[in-house]
Amino acid sequence: MKGKLYCVGVGPGDPELVTIKALRVMEEADVIAYPYADKDAKDSTAYEIAAAASDCVRTKESLPIYSPMVLDADERMKYHRMAAASIEALLDAGKSVAYLTLGDPTVYCTYTPLRDLLAKDGHLTEYIPGVTSFCAVAARLGISLADGAESLKIIPAAVGLSRHEEKNNLVFMKAASRMKALKESELLAGRQVYAVTDCGMETEKIYCDVKEIPDDAGYFTVVVAR
Repeated sequence: MKGKLYCVGVGPGDPELVTIKALRVMEEADVIAYPYADKDAKDSTAYEIAAAASDCVRTKESLPIYSPMVLDADERMKYHRMAAASIEALLDAGKSVAYLTLGDPTVYCTYTPLRDLLAKDGHLTEYIPGVTSFCAVAARLGISLADGAESLKIIPAAVGLSRHEEKNNLVFMKAASRMKALKESELLAGRQVYAVTDCGMETEKIYCDVKEIPDDAGYFTVVVAR
């Protein structure tokens, strides 16, 4: 009997935000898979969060998956196919695999194309939702993301900055590489701007004014504009 692949959202950084269901899936899985981007070091923030949440993680068979951050679609797909082949071998052997990802796996997650490849080959897959970074950031700031008739728009800042409707409250994810341009953008004009770097981690930093946000803010920075 073939195994099943679970994509487990481990939240934005605080191990206490890992859900009970995520803990159960990790404890029951035969293999813990996780992505890493640095070819010289297999460090994974998602893995460290999961390991801090459950002692079982470090005792499991692990599968580090090289997932470099590349813009070229064909090159990205090459790495997805390589990862799918590695996971497929485990599933064919009857092993269940918990693939760890930051935040929630349904929001800007590198897992989705990988999941599509495996599902196309007939493998069973399941998403295990997690706390999103922007929800954790709003909670940490003590603010609401949307009230009453307000709408909320989630923008991947690394992809580009364009004009958005004034009535929207805005969340900018993947903002670190475009921080200077974002701070100077008309998108933030007239808005109350907040940012949190490394939410829930020991290195967490909070900014409650756009002028306070450094241009070189860390990779895990989320910007909220109300």
